[in-house]
Amino acid sequence: MLLLVLGIVVVLVLGATFYLCMVHPSLAAPIGAVGGIASALATAFGVAIALRRR
Repeated sequence: MLLLVLGIVVVLVLGATFYLCMVHPSLAAPIGAVGGIASALATAFGVAIALRRR
């Protein structure tokens, strides 16, 4: 259940990042970098929590 919710959050964050990059092209590089790092960290934390609970 946790990984499903985490996956939904990651998809929403990436979607918001894509939208902001399309609306504000000058901010595409910084927003893309932050969005990519945030999604990678969220996935890593989700996997770590899921493995710890087993």
